[in-house]
Amino acid sequence: MSMVEPLLWSVVLGGLAGLNLQEGRRHHDLEAQVALAPKVLYQRLAKSQVQWQIVDVRTDLRDGYEDAHIPGALPFPSCDPALSPEAAKGRALASVPTVIVSEDGSPEIFAKCASYFTSARNLGGGMAAWSEANLPEDTGEYVPPKSSAGGGCL
Repeated sequence: MSMVEPLLWSVVLGGLAGLNLQEGRRHHDLEAQVALAPKVLYQRLAKSQVQWQIVDVRTDLRDGYEDAHIPGALPFPSCDPALSPEAAKGRALASVPTVIVSEDGSPEIFAKCASYFTSARNLGGGMAAWSEANLPEDTGEYVPPKSSAGGGCL
């Protein structure tokens, strides 16, 4: 009887681990379907210990990204690494939790771009909603952060 008990516990723990993994995947999938409100993103960036990557996928760099963007956002036009400015090439990492910023939070653009990243969320209303909420913005060309900057977006 004593040999059966550890085996039984192993089976039970393995089953629970499998259920936990399944629930984690389901939570991840559901979370990806819900767009983040601009003020919620701002609060999460300010307080979160999770390092978020903000990618701006608007196609027009001059009238889009350079005119106004979320501080620290990476220009990643049309989710195409080849279209990124030289200073931003290779900086959008697929494995980092990512918020995708389009002009208006388009679900179609999000769906196209989310497949590039392991974990991605859409900014609800896009850059237009961020601007309407009067949240901090930067202007100008992308400038990579200095290595001693310590990270952070805002």
